[in-house]
Amino acid sequence: MLPPSLRGLLRGEAGDTLGEALDHGVLGSPVSPDLYSGLRWRMIGPFRGGRVAAATGVPGRSNDFYFGAVNGGVWKTIDGGRVWTPVFDGQSTASIGAIAVAQSQPDTVYVGSGESTLRDSVGYGNGVYKSTDAGRTWTHLGLDETHHIGKIAIDPKNPNNVFVAAIGKLYAANKERGIFRSRDGGRSWEKVLGDDNVGAVEVVIDPSNSQVVYAGLWNTRRPPWFTYAPTNGPGGGIFKSIDGGSTWSRLTSGLPKEAIGRTGIAIAPTNPNRIYAIVDCLLPEAPPQVEPPLGAPAPQPSPAGARPSSPPPGQGGFFRSDDAGATWTRLSNDPALWGRGWYFEKVAVDAKNPDIVLVPNVGIQRSTDGGKTFSLWAYRGSPGGDDYHQIWISPENPNILIVASDQGTIITRNARTADPRAMTWSSWLNQPTAQVYHASVDYRFPYWVVGAQQDSGAVAVRSRGKFAQISQRDWEPIGAAGESGYATGDPLHPGVIYGGEGSRWDLETNLSVPNTAAPKGTETDRADWTQPLVLSPADPHALYYASQFLFKTTDGARTWTQISRDLTRPDPSIPPNLDATAAAATDRNGKRGVIYAVAPSPLRAPVIWIGTDDGLIQMTTDDGTTWRDVTPPAMTPWSRVTGIEASHFDAETAYASVDRHQLQDFAPYIYRTRDQGRSWQRITAGLPAGVYVHVIKEDLLRRGLLFAGTERGAFVSFDDGDHWQPLQRNLPATSVRDFVVYGNDLIVATHGRGFWVMDDISALRQVSDQVLQADAWLFRPADAINFIQGDDNGTPFQRDEPQAQNPPEGAVLDFYLKAAAPVTLEILDATGKVLRKWPAEPPTATATRGRLPRVSPLWQPVPEVFSTAAGMHRVVWRPVAPSPPATPGAGPRRGAGERLTGTFTARLTVNGGVSTQTFTVRQDPRVEPNSR
Repeated sequence: MLPPSLRGLLRGEAGDTLGEALDHGVLGSPVSPDLYSGLRWRMIGPFRGGRVAAATGVPGRSNDFYFGAVNGGVWKTIDGGRVWTPVFDGQSTASIGAIAVAQSQPDTVYVGSGESTLRDSVGYGNGVYKSTDAGRTWTHLGLDETHHIGKIAIDPKNPNNVFVAAIGKLYAANKERGIFRSRDGGRSWEKVLGDDNVGAVEVVIDPSNSQVVYAGLWNTRRPPWFTYAPTNGPGGGIFKSIDGGSTWSRLTSGLPKEAIGRTGIAIAPTNPNRIYAIVDCLLPEAPPQVEPPLGAPAPQPSPAGARPSSPPPGQGGFFRSDDAGATWTRLSNDPALWGRGWYFEKVAVDAKNPDIVLVPNVGIQRSTDGGKTFSLWAYRGSPGGDDYHQIWISPENPNILIVASDQGTIITRNARTADPRAMTWSSWLNQPTAQVYHASVDYRFPYWVVGAQQDSGAVAVRSRGKFAQISQRDWEPIGAAGESGYATGDPLHPGVIYGGEGSRWDLETNLSVPNTAAPKGTETDRADWTQPLVLSPADPHALYYASQFLFKTTDGARTWTQISRDLTRPDPSIPPNLDATAAAATDRNGKRGVIYAVAPSPLRAPVIWIGTDDGLIQMTTDDGTTWRDVTPPAMTPWSRVTGIEASHFDAETAYASVDRHQLQDFAPYIYRTRDQGRSWQRITAGLPAGVYVHVIKEDLLRRGLLFAGTERGAFVSFDDGDHWQPLQRNLPATSVRDFVVYGNDLIVATHGRGFWVMDDISALRQVSDQVLQADAWLFRPADAINFIQGDDNGTPFQRDEPQAQNPPEGAVLDFYLKAAAPVTLEILDATGKVLRKWPAEPPTATATRGRLPRVSPLWQPVPEVFSTAAGMHRVVWRPVAPSPPATPGAGPRRGAGERLTGTFTARLTVNGGVSTQTFTVRQDPRVEPNSR
């Protein structure tokens, strides 16, 4: 049941919600978004770039570049990478696989959505977009079902002639895969190569003759069980058209005959007969058949138990053609050039010298002799992290190029420098496109947000900067959790987190805490890319880790106890949507699942819920002694349970989010039980069709207030999941992977745009039927802390450095107006004295009028705007006593007034009607009593 002390949060002041509705937080009326229209998401970073596989410059504009993050949208710079600006945030997808600028019309930009680096956490797109005004506005051009686009090629002389290489859906056959051609700027498309199984990942146009087009086909899938790499099915290869894409022929002479996977192709602009290709083919090379000498003994079989010999290397490698693709020569099979081909396989040629060629992989290799020899040109760790994906070289000046990598995008203007160590590069620490899997808080004050960033490792970010903003000084790489594990703050030891398989990390010293151990099961432990590591909210000493088994420690991860059997399906079967190659693919887990979600009850410590990636939900009420399968009947094998939330109000209630897109079912699934799993209800009304769910979380204070994250956005329910509505506000479309409710704040981890915070969700908690019916409403302010915010100590931070806003400094006051009306808002102290009033009196003229300004307006506070329009509005009161009048000619004196604490009253007057709410302001806990 709901604690009596919190029922006012549901009832407002009406008290008219009864019975079952009260028990489950149900409102009698739908909630208008106007009631929370004043809430905003606040980005906090980190500023370390996330994975980018698509990048391009702009011909004729040496300072203009674009990149497309794999789930962070399209970004643009007009100053050579000093500042990057998102230009795609208004679109419905953020997963970008390709981007191209028309050489003959540089304001025309095409974007292919759906990333092409096909990891198991891949995002998907919805076709092609186009801008004709350099990224200011976009038009969706269709090809919605292509899902993943590897490349776009534009006729260098006609921006209306466009080719798209579409990989297609990752888990099943579909028609919208292959090479598509448009001759009218994307208004219509024609499929010219590929079939329902074989898609395309590469397409390039001969710069001297646009009738000549080369394409790389790739038949790839993933199974629902864990595999590191996708498959290479039959039908892949390099193809050529000499009639503008109408007919195609496969190029075979010198190339692998079969099993070709991903390919990258580049044409030398100064010699179009010179073509380079990087080819993925894992099919082993047949060893040479040597006739044994006459009389030699017959070969003997290896003894039992002997180690097998190493398999012969694959047939992939670096290839070159000097006759426009008629014949090819493999110049290298070094895996530094083509290894992990499913993830890389790109190549770029110098715009002026056909012998200079660059091949990105873990590092970037450069050849200056047409591919005969290579040397390492860009190192792992510098200049741009590692795992490089795409290179664009300026056609006018080959010293200028842009590189896309796992850590964002970098630009150089001295690419031809002989010694690569002497090159200079732009930063990749100014791109807040982190792909984060899960979030937690570190309990220092102010709190930090922690999580694992894909490709770069775990990170901790201050929720409030030490200085006047959140900047590079306010986030840190941390050692626990790696690039994909859980990072979990320890509430008993602020400044210490758990990560990965339970290792502990001291954030102050940046050192691991000694004497921890990883859990080991009674059989070989299986693991997906990310495995749960969860603290019990009912017992902060209890930490749980899951493989196919559940483990528990109560001594700070020094020792572990296995508290379950294998909780996954013994034989989850092969789903019918897979092709033969994907059905046969296996990795470290075989074709078995793992526990993917763990939820200890906040109310009863022995109650634990788990969900698996192969489609089971199980629970224990005795801390693992016995387990009960409570899977909803509708859940079939390989329905991945992405999240479970045990209710904070009723031990019988739990929620589960389920993702079935690996079964080619992209619909949203959230289930609710109110009887410990004996029955379940699907609760997805209002969630968009065709977008799967990653997470479901419950508010800590208000029953029935739920938050859901889908592959493309954030949602809220005010009635225990019966109805959902967007909570997107200013949050860009991206993959929402986790929520944390901490105090009054709602924190979100996105898989493409880092961490964001919605400061003070008191208004969401107080929505009631009475609020819905009111013409005006003053929400009860949450108790505030008179926070002492550090500033920049006389040296303001440069505005073109990456930075984010600090949270509000003071008490947050929210009010709602059903219609525009005359409004005043006042703050009163305990004696009834008015301390602050909105709207404020107009400023009086000062003696400085007419003088030249001495301080940049960028460093001056933005004047407050007190709105009286319809909707919900937020005002922040900084609790300081009014300052004495300023000295003529002097600037404003920040912090000159005495800091106030105690009980205060907010008074809202609308059309003569008055409402009041009291709240408390407390002292900053970092300040010793009587120290000020």
